[in-house]
This record gives sequence, structure tokens and C-alpha cells, in this order.
Amino acid sequence: MRFSTQPKILAFCCISAALALPTLTIAAQAQTQPAVHQFVQPPVLVETEPASTPALQLLRLPRLAATQGCQPQGSIRRDGNDVYVKLNFVRGKFTINNPDPDDPYGGEDPVELRSYGGCPAGPTVELLPGNTVHFDLINDLDVVDPTCDPHPPAALNLPPGVGCFNSTNLHTHGLHVSPAGNGDNVLLNIVPHTDFPYEINLPSDHPAGTFWYHSHRHGATATQVASGATGVLIVRGTRPYRAPTADEPHPIADIDTILHDSQGALVPEQVFLFQQIPYACFSNPPNPPPGGGDWLNIFTTKGLYNSSSTATDGPKYAKWICPKPDATNFATPGAVENFSLQIFSSQIWDTSGRFTTVNGVVEPTLTIKAGELQRWRFIHGGIHDTVNVQIVRASGPANNSNLIRNSALAGDRPEQRANVETLCAASASTLIPQFEIADDGLTRRHIEKIAAGANAGSNYLQPGYRSDILVVFPEDGDYCLLNQAAPPSQRVDPGKGGGGAGPSIPQLLAYIHVRGGKAVEGDLQQYVQTFLYMNNPQLPAAVRNALHSGDLSPWAPFLELAPPTPGHVQAARFDIQFPKFLVNDASYNPSVVNITRQVNTTDDWILTAVDSPHIYHIHVNPFEVLDVTYPGPNGEQISIFDENGNCKADQKHDPQELAN
Repeated sequence: MRFSTQPKILAFCCISAALALPTLTIAAQAQTQPAVHQFVQPPVLVETEPASTPALQLLRLPRLAATQGCQPQGSIRRDGNDVYVKLNFVRGKFTINNPDPDDPYGGEDPVELRSYGGCPAGPTVELLPGNTVHFDLINDLDVVDPTCDPHPPAALNLPPGVGCFNSTNLHTHGLHVSPAGNGDNVLLNIVPHTDFPYEINLPSDHPAGTFWYHSHRHGATATQVASGATGVLIVRGTRPYRAPTADEPHPIADIDTILHDSQGALVPEQVFLFQQIPYACFSNPPNPPPGGGDWLNIFTTKGLYNSSSTATDGPKYAKWICPKPDATNFATPGAVENFSLQIFSSQIWDTSGRFTTVNGVVEPTLTIKAGELQRWRFIHGGIHDTVNVQIVRASGPANNSNLIRNSALAGDRPEQRANVETLCAASASTLIPQFEIADDGLTRRHIEKIAAGANAGSNYLQPGYRSDILVVFPEDGDYCLLNQAAPPSQRVDPGKGGGGAGPSIPQLLAYIHVRGGKAVEGDLQQYVQTFLYMNNPQLPAAVRNALHSGDLSPWAPFLELAPPTPGHVQAARFDIQFPKFLVNDASYNPSVVNITRQVNTTDDWILTAVDSPHIYHIHVNPFEVLDVTYPGPNGEQISIFDENGNCKADQKHDPQELAN
């Protein structure tokens, strides 16, 4: 592995715990049909001074603001290359729509969650290369935080190192910036009722692309990110193609500059921030019994779920529910407060009944035109399951197809399963291809068609991953944006350990209704590449012709790295033994520098997962995966790639499956 083009990311690590009280019977107030919720972009901060220069106008803040669903606390101001962002970290009070007919609130669950700006999704911040971003992070959470006491309540069963859920910091995930001082420093600790002035300098040669930010205070990261403390960072690019020279063999150019129509208007763009918020409603009586306390008992359809719940047919694996509070149940709004019960379990995301949201909305409806080329930015801002994105033409029996057409699937995820599998069946004839142009914020060297093969059209996003795609719908109709069920190798096996964390059943992420426009005939990849070719006549003939074949190398920030510095091959063994995460048999120690390197040099790193496969990510440093191997019958390492860098036809294509 060399530091280069494909940054991948470390999932948030979780641990376990539990407690007990009597069960309660919950009366559900059923709804008849879920309401339609329109697709919204993530919110943006109020611009205190309007953007005036053409470069800043490219950020298109008014367009995003017009389609946001929540006005966040905070503001943004731009002064030349300086961008001043006031970001409030608060306990936001809002609702998350729930299509479950058993929902006592009729489909709108009230929640109180730690968030940026008080909205379901944090505000999008858009930047330009060379900007200096001054984040004023204001921690408005309560100073009363039992999880931060020297001896936190024993009933919470907090593992060592987990706690201080109201203390925070900020990580600008994927930006190639300094991690020192008041930069992108994940070792900072910003306690409640204080603020901190971050200063993050984007180099003038920073790649344009899709990034994100989130809380990264060690011990509280998983709890806060699961609560929704995430937001989108977009670096816009205005640098056009320039011919190479002897002094500059690969000039910087941004793919943004070729994504426009014949009149120069940028292609329509959608941002999809995927979040997995395991909110639960707790019974918090005012005078708990000895040894009791708050955030210990979760309401389910089979009584209260707590650390003493064991039976497989009881509340431990029952669907979560939010009853309306009364004088006997003391029900809270939905919250993420119990690390052990809500986050650790490898099965809890499936059994709780919660949905992966898109920009804070469950199963929103997006309407676009046929034949319209769009850029979609996918960001996995969750901590639980892999999101396996598929786009599928709705099908199934005519008497049921109106469920998709009317955006009206009801039930929790297991209850929706039959309809999703019938009406959104993925096959070679129903899959809509995704044309990936950027991976984890960095423009690819070639347009990658995600449509078939071993992953059956899935665009696999682990927590933290990003994927920019071009998409076009060939004709009017109804389509499904799916989080497709994962193969066994992408599932966590609680009995054996290992595996990934993909969903066990498909989930409908969003309804896509295609209305109007102009139908497309023929190959969609050729349609996309011809669109780029026809609308960029300013390019030199050779570059333009190569673009017609999907070649993006002039706009890719990296092509090939120099060979590693002699003697610089690093080996690292990763051994996950919950609650321990070991690297070369040593636990992480923030006061120890394990490796010292010189900037602008290249290393080869050899990574080995000893017990369980795990996502890998280096803060602020992109890297390139050179090879993936697995042990052969005689202990030799066998590559899954052939000499041309393609997956071998006779090999399994899923690295997780190879690892098992």
C-alpha cells in the first residue's frame, strides 16, 4: 500500500454493556399509510455576506439553501481565502419520520440528539483549494455528564476509555491538512460550555472532491456520530485543463470544470448523506431505584430492553418503539445514550427496526427528468452497516407497483422486505448503472461503471467512504435507491467473529420518480461519455477523444507514485480483540509516536488483519491499495489481481470472503 489515490477509512470501534427493570406493555397508535417525505439536501449555514466573486458563486449556496429541510444554528462568512464557520454542537430537538404502522407517534418520532446546528444532518460546508477555514466550534452541551465522572454509574457498564459523551472535537475527514495544534487534531478535548477556534489550511493544490466532518473525541466518537454529529465538506474546483510541460508534467485540473452542458451550466447535483441513527426511547423515572438511573431501559414491542435481557424471544431482539410519555412510563424522546445497548451489538441495527436515513429523512422521494445527467455525491456518515448502493427499476405485480409509485411502503425494515424484494428486484435488466468518477473524494483515472459482476451492481460504502457518480435514467418510471442485502462475507457473525457489517435484508433508501425529460436509447455509458465529449469542445483533440472513452486521467490528482524510498517497507498486524484493538501487539497510546516519516516520500505498507477484518484509514493522508492477497494451500500469498490489475476470473472478488 502506498500513499496515493484511494483513501479508505477506519470504522468506529464499539464495545458492550447492560442492566434491568420490570417490563411494560406499550399501546401503539397505528397509522394507516406513511406520509410522503420529499428529498432534501443537507442544510447550509446562513451566509453573513453574499458571495461576490465568480469562484465563490460556483459554490451554489443559494441552490442548496432552497432545498434544505432545517435551518441550522451557526453561520458562515467568506473574506477572500479566509472562511469563517460558526458551528454549534447542541442537543437538537426534531423528528425522524418512521414508516412503521405501529409507531405511537403516527410516523414522526421526536428525538433529542447531539448534532451540529440542531438539524438531523450537519450543515454542508463548501470550500475552495487555498482556503483557510476558521471553525469556531461551540460546545453547547450540558456540563452534567455522568459518563465523564471518574466513577460513572456502574449500571451503564462503560468499557475502559468509553465516556465523556458531552465532550467533543472536530475531524475534517479526508482533507489533506495538518493534524497539529488547532488544525485537524483528533486529540483535542472540547468540554461542554466552551468553544475552540480551529484553523485548517487547505493547500492551494488540494484536490476538489467530496469529504465530510464529524466528531472524533476518543471515547465518544461512536456515540456522537451515531447521534448524527456529521456533515458534508465539498471542495469545489475551478482549475481547467492545462497541457503538460516539462516543469509541470501533470498540471492540476478539476473534474468540476467539465461537468456542464453546452451552455456552461453545471450538471444538476444531489448530496446523499447516509446516517444510521439508532435512537431509542428510554424509561427515565424521576426517582430511580437504588443502582438504577437514566438511559438504562429501552422501550420495545416486548417490554423493556436492558443489560439483563437475554431471551431471544424477548425484548433483546424486539423492535424498538417510542411510546408517548405519561405518568407511569416516563418515556423520553428518541436518544443515543447507552453505548452498550444501542451501538455495540452486531445485530442491533437489524433488530431495532431503525432505518438508514438520507440527509436525515427515511425513504425520501426524489423526482428528476429522464435523460438528465446528474452528479450524485454519496457519503456514508454512519457507524453500523455497510451501505450497498444499488439503483433499480421498480417492477413486480401491477397490482402492487403503486406502492413504489405512491412512495407508500409501510412497516419496519423486516416488514417491508417482501415488497422491496418484489418491487425492487435487482437483475441485469433492472439495474441502472452508476458511473463512478471519484472515490473517497479523489477523481478516478477512468470512469468506473458499477453495473454488473461479482457485486451485482452494488456500490459498497463502508462507514466513512464517499463515492461520486454520474447517473442518468433512460425513461419515465419509478426507481428504487437500495441498500442491498450483503453476501455472508459482508455480515458480522456473532458466533465466529470476523466478516463485514453489511445489511441482512435490503432497505429502500429513497424513491426515485422519473417524470418528463427525454428518453435515452442505447448504451448509457456511451451516452454519458458522449455528453462529456460534446460539451467540452475547448479541450485538445487527443484529450477530448480520450474523455469520450471515459479517460479522466487529466483531472485525477494522482496517477502513479514514485517507488518507495529504499528500506521503507512497513509491516503492521491488526488484531481486534474486543475491547482491545492492537497494532503490532500494542494498544493505541496517544503519547507515543510509533512511526516518524518525512513528507513527500513514499512507503510501502503491508497490513494484515489477524482476527477480524477491519476498515483501514489514515487521517489526512490518502493512500493507494497496490495489492490484496490471501493465503494459498502452502502458506504462500496469492493476489486476487492479474498482471493488468484486473480481478482474476477464477478468483473470488470479495476481499472479505477471501479473509474468511
